[in-house]
Amino acid sequence: MRTNAVAAAILLMMVFLSVPVNGALGADWTKAVAADVTLFYPGVASWEFLTSDDHRLGGREIKQARKDCRHCHLGKGGELDLKADEIAAGSIKMKRSHNPFEPEPLPGKKGIMSAKAQAAYDDEFLYIKVEWESKGAGWSKGAKKSDRVSLQINKAEPTFKKYGCFITCHNDLNTMPESPSKKEVSANPYYGGQQRDDVRLYAYYARSAWDQRRPEGELSKKLKDGGRIDLVSIEFENGVATAFDGWIFDDRRWEDKAGDATGAYSKGKYSAEFKLKLKSKDQFDADLFEGDVVSIGMAVHDDGASKRKHYVSFPFTIGLGVAADIKAEKTK
Repeated sequence: MRTNAVAAAILLMMVFLSVPVNGALGADWTKAVAADVTLFYPGVASWEFLTSDDHRLGGREIKQARKDCRHCHLGKGGELDLKADEIAAGSIKMKRSHNPFEPEPLPGKKGIMSAKAQAAYDDEFLYIKVEWESKGAGWSKGAKKSDRVSLQINKAEPTFKKYGCFITCHNDLNTMPESPSKKEVSANPYYGGQQRDDVRLYAYYARSAWDQRRPEGELSKKLKDGGRIDLVSIEFENGVATAFDGWIFDDRRWEDKAGDATGAYSKGKYSAEFKLKLKSKDQFDADLFEGDVVSIGMAVHDDGASKRKHYVSFPFTIGLGVAADIKAEKTK
């Protein structure tokens, strides 16, 4: 986390505004089918990488939005076609630039992990449950690390449906290869106005660079068309699961309200449950209704990993009573 006093104060405020939760949310998971979600370690692969010559043919396909990630990197049986172990070990480089996919190798880190996801809904809420096996590095009392699971959620933006979290990941984010200095960030009117010195996730269509926001007309249209990405997260630390609710557009921001979620660690496994309101009047929430198909991007910070050193999934879909990668059945 943050080392300066201002950032520490922001972090304390986030914790104060969130609620430690460890109880069930009410969904009947015995009737919900569990689906396997494969996550992989991406290193410093970003939206800029995905659309560059380093991605070779894939870069050209993505620029024209013709093929999605799963088309090229997932086999018919669901097997992942990525050298994720080599990325984590720092032993593989990009084709054209010869830059490493991971400039800070992580010896012994597995490139791929698996999680199980379930979904259900009723008249008021969509429930999503995520479980994965873990050593629980952040859960033990006195642990100096934390673990986390986050979901990005959107039903309207076509590039999010194809590329998921990658449309919000950039070379100039905090700890990424082209990240500006803390001094540069804090001197910027936008970030300085928030007393911040770090660049966080942003959608490529809301900023062309960390310090270059798109014109207001473009932003307004994109918001109207559903370009804001809902964000929910649970942090596991010192035996407490803390829920956060936020969004991503021209920045990643946490809302003042606490997240509606619960989580725990037991028998070598983390479990997280999220509760998303249907027909929400909150402009920062995903606008969900029965019959919708919503796209999800999952990120897991495990074994005390922080900032960019996490696992990500390709986008998958949840259908509220309709066919999708995961069909959420209605419960009473």
